[in-house]
Amino acid sequence: MTFLTENPTQLEFQISPDLAQQCWLHSQSQPSAKGQWNAYLNQICLQTILPWLQAEYEPQASILLNESLLPSFWEVVNGTALNWGNKRLIIIPEKTIDTSEYRIPQEWIDVPKLVGDYYLAVQINPDDLSMRVWGYTTHEKIKTSATYNGIDRTYSLDTQEIIQDLNVLWVVTQLNPEEETRVSVASLSAVPATQAENLLSRLANPDIIQPRLELPFVLWGELVSNDNWRQKLYQLRQGELESNLTPRNVAANISQWLQNAFEESWQSLDSLLGTNASLGFSFRNASEENDTIIKKAKSLNLPNGEVLLVVGLDTEADGRIGIRIQLRSLSQEEHLPSGINLKLLSSSGQIIQSTQARSQDNIIQLKRFKISSNTQFSIQIELDDFIVTENFEV
Repeated sequence: MTFLTENPTQLEFQISPDLAQQCWLHSQSQPSAKGQWNAYLNQICLQTILPWLQAEYEPQASILLNESLLPSFWEVVNGTALNWGNKRLIIIPEKTIDTSEYRIPQEWIDVPKLVGDYYLAVQINPDDLSMRVWGYTTHEKIKTSATYNGIDRTYSLDTQEIIQDLNVLWVVTQLNPEEETRVSVASLSAVPATQAENLLSRLANPDIIQPRLELPFVLWGELVSNDNWRQKLYQLRQGELESNLTPRNVAANISQWLQNAFEESWQSLDSLLGTNASLGFSFRNASEENDTIIKKAKSLNLPNGEVLLVVGLDTEADGRIGIRIQLRSLSQEEHLPSGINLKLLSSSGQIIQSTQARSQDNIIQLKRFKISSNTQFSIQIELDDFIVTENFEV
């Protein structure tokens, strides 16, 4: 690393070819191309700026996250946080030569655990191996003056709003260390473990290029700021942890069911129970039973036995599909395990409705619901720590 002094108000560094090569090789372990690029830029940035800060201003400056957890973060979000005295410094590196605005991922602004005090705008040119810190701002300035883009979930601050003389930052931190740099942000609600597992299984799909844009931000923000959940997602996307989570099922295609094309695991009640045994199985509402045009069932193995998940379909005049969901014991003489839960989940993993079996129940049933085309949902069966999830799409 060579420190350049052409512009006395900004930091400019020459990156050594060895460091660039080392960072590039290290980045190749990331599961996605975007994650590789994030890791490459952030490693260069971290290996250059942190030693300089420690030598010039704060010997105790350190990385916020455990270094072993950085790859899981860079896989989904650009940027690195440093502890700098009693302040937090957020570094956002970009390759772009356009410095007309400074773009900051929303995670660094609206996730309470990740919010910083000062944000450094860093420009890296991989071709000539140079790096320039061209300005800084504060969390308060971003929240009050930046433009939020909901499509890519970034805050953009015009260059006129950026303080481009870094000497100001060094002076302020020395003369006014208690400067108000942050504004309060809304807290995020904890995500239940079962919901988090479902979300992780969904985001593990390698076809999802940017997991950070797939979920409502209130859910994503809680997942990404939880070291354990984020690390699991990283390992899932590498294919390392799939067997340790709820098995991922290929979604049953409801539209194909209406064309009499069924997945092998979904069968008629007659084939599962025999004609005589299946005669006693119907939906609780007689009119619902009469309207049902397709009824399929799947046998599910629980720790203490076997149950049937039954799905009934009918069509609406407006093209939507009516769906009924039941969980049943194998016979009317048997009971479902007491406390077993049947849940309807949205594509984002949120619980839409649920019901629970009592001690003498042999059937539990969700309220009938309607879905439109291009809709995904899941049915989850939960008994203590055992969870089975069946995914559906239209």
